[in-house]
Amino acid sequence: MDTVMIDKLIEILNKEVAVYEGVLKLAKNKTDVIIAGKVSELEGITKLEQSSIITLSKLEEEREVLVGQLATELNIEPSELTLKILIKQLAKEQSKKLKSSIDVLPKIFNDLRNVNDLNSKLIRSSLDYIDFSMNVLTSTGSTGNYGVSGQSEDSKKNFFDLKL
Repeated sequence: MDTVMIDKLIEILNKEVAVYEGVLKLAKNKTDVIIAGKVSELEGITKLEQSSIITLSKLEEEREVLVGQLATELNIEPSELTLKILIKQLAKEQSKKLKSSIDVLPKIFNDLRNVNDLNSKLIRSSLDYIDFSMNVLTSTGSTGNYGVSGQSEDSKKNFFDLKL
């Protein structure tokens, strides 16, 4: 087995782990920013996340090419080659390195999912509050005007003159 390719794969996986850890840190920062209502900072974090996604995409492309080369060397279809199969084919030291590179990913993904769920709930709550506030401000009650028949007409007076 080509140890240079395995070392390159481990390097790529370690870079992906580092980027995912950065995305997790950004997501946690986003929680604080959402709670504080700092929209401009939220935009900045979103741009950093987009940059991280582009980096991850490039790393993933490199990883797929490398896995294809390794699969060819092992006479396995690239779609069938898994990290477990690859680990079994490696020397003990390289298999440990590869395993340690991938073992941390499930925890990062789980933490990221939890933080993103919390952020979604916070944003949804903020939007519900804004919607409620707009409804309260745009309908202030009846005007108390009389109609042609001399009876009180219940027309609502809007605080804001909104036309949609």
